[in-house]
Order: sequence, then structure tokens, then C-alpha cells
Amino acid sequence: MSEKNPAAGSKVPVFQKVIDHLRDEIRSGNLPEHSALPSERAIGEQFGISRMTARRALLAVEQEGLAYSSGRRGRFVSPQRLTYDISKTVSFFAHAESGELGLKIELISKQLTQADAALAAKLAVAEGDALYKYTRLFLLKGHPAFVEEEFAVAHLFPDLFSHDLQQSTTLLMEREYGMPPHSGDISIRMRALNEEEAGLLGLPTYNAGIELEQVIFDAGGRPFCFGRQIWRGELAEFTAHAIVRDRHLPTPDKA
Repeated sequence: MSEKNPAAGSKVPVFQKVIDHLRDEIRSGNLPEHSALPSERAIGEQFGISRMTARRALLAVEQEGLAYSSGRRGRFVSPQRLTYDISKTVSFFAHAESGELGLKIELISKQLTQADAALAAKLAVAEGDALYKYTRLFLLKGHPAFVEEEFAVAHLFPDLFSHDLQQSTTLLMEREYGMPPHSGDISIRMRALNEEEAGLLGLPTYNAGIELEQVIFDAGGRPFCFGRQIWRGELAEFTAHAIVRDRHLPTPDKA
């Protein structure tokens, strides 16, 4: 026998009633960012449902992006989603320069490496050419948001590692090396986190994240930096402005 909303005449499952209740509590601010959601047992007692049904409702709220898991500590209210318009900027730091987000960058590692076949193709260099590689963790109000791994063509940015990398490297390259970004090729996909990424983001290994890759070009169309970001799924919301050609306009004659 399925669990139903006890309200007279209603056929809405209690499962959905719990989801609606938690959603309202979060969006109204009664449950603020990073506060703990009620436990399965507490929800079961409050709504008169089984712990299995309570668990399904909590998981649904998490999958909606309103909550996140933190191991055995339970589920917590997610920070507000970040709307990142990737059609306007190739630098998240520039996008998030407002202090309201509480953005902080932690440098995890840096090294001089060599381009493999895949990186050589992306950056239009020869295999074995020197690249700067650095990994950083971006936190918003102390909450891990995404891990970023970047590769920059070494001969274009002499002594790059002598600079502070806990800032926008895109702005750094423009200011110190006269290399402003002009355009970027971006791809976005969902994939599982590896062990290192999961550890930095405080998530279970193989949890799903959102990966954003981009190649940044200068005004002459030369690629100079390749970056890979892996986001906590509950925080990411990417937007873009599309321009659609009018299909009814005549196209220019080819020579």
C-alpha cells in the first residue's frame, strides 16, 4: 500500500509532500546555506513514513541541486547556484569578482611538464614542448566549488611561476605578458570524479561532477592556455547567449 498525503481528497504521495516541504524550507531561508537537513529518522517520524521513503525524498532534493552530501555527516543545504555566462567571459574569476561570492583560490600544485599528443593538438605546439601546469581549488564562502587544472604554453609566459597564482591567471597573462584573451572554445559534460578531485571537493569518489574544458585564444587565433574545471554539480549553472542567423535572409554568393 503506497503512502499518501493525509490531506482529505488528496492523491499527492507523501514522498512528494516531503520534497515540497524541504524545497520551501530552503527557498524561504528557514534552512540557510550549509545547514543540516533533517535526518531520515526525523522526516519519517514527522510525516509518518518509512526511512526508505524519507531517504528517497532527501535524495531527490539533493539531485535537484538544493542539497549536498558530506559523507556520513549527512546532507546540507547547498549554496545558491552560480549563474556563469560563458558567452561573455573565459575567466570565472573575472565573472565572480564581486565580493558577495566570497571567492578564494587555493594553489594545490604547480610544475613544468611536457605536452603530450592531446595537449599539443589543443595548444598548437609540438609534442614535448614545455608547458606550465597548475592545479587550483576554488572556494565560495569556504565551500569547495570546483577544481581547475590549467596548461599554459611556457615560452609565451617566462617565469610564470614567479607570480602569485591565487588570482585570475587570465588577467595575470594580460597584465604581465600583454596576452589578453580574445575567444575561447568551450565544452561541457558530466563525468565521474577521480579520487584526487573528490578529495578536494569533499565528495565520494566517482560522484558525478560537471566538467568544463576550454582553450583560450589570442586576437590572432593562437591558443595559449587550456583549462579543465570540474564542478560540484549542485553549484554549477552555465548560460550562454546564442545568435541565430535568419534563415530567410539570402546568403552571399560563393566566388
